[in-house]
Amino acid sequence: MAALKRGAAAITLAAAVFAGWSGWSWYASAHEPAVTYGAARDEALASGRTLVAELNSLDYHDVEGGLGRWLSASTGPLHDQLARTDARTKQALAANSTVSTGRVLDAALSELDEHAGTAKMLASVEITMAKQGVAPAVKRNRFAAALSRTPDGWKLSALDQLAVGSR
Repeated sequence: MAALKRGAAAITLAAAVFAGWSGWSWYASAHEPAVTYGAARDEALASGRTLVAELNSLDYHDVEGGLGRWLSASTGPLHDQLARTDARTKQALAANSTVSTGRVLDAALSELDEHAGTAKMLASVEITMAKQGVAPAVKRNRFAAALSRTPDGWKLSALDQLAVGSR
């Protein structure tokens, strides 16, 4: 009977050691730098795709709302530039009677500094421009974007159109 008790105690101890080792291994793996870097990369890329599409979309019916969304999607120099949009430009956007819709076809991060909270992204964007009574026009552009992590999440700090077809 004593041998049976010792055997049960040994099995219980081995199970406890295994459970402790498994828990520690799981925690260490979940906090591995490669895992957290991958999650930060995925988050920055997904946010960047959404933000680039937003800054390539504007409905002439609601220019103020569109500019407000642009301001919400941006930070730093880009935000400052968009905030300086004057009344004459807003009137011209409304008078153009165009609804533009941006859709990111493909995108990739070219840089990510997880500690500084910055990233650079390249994106291929299809922009559909619809005007009442005219067939929609579709064009494709490439953009280089700079992203900055803010307390509200990732925002665009720069968005530059790249020349298509140049070397």
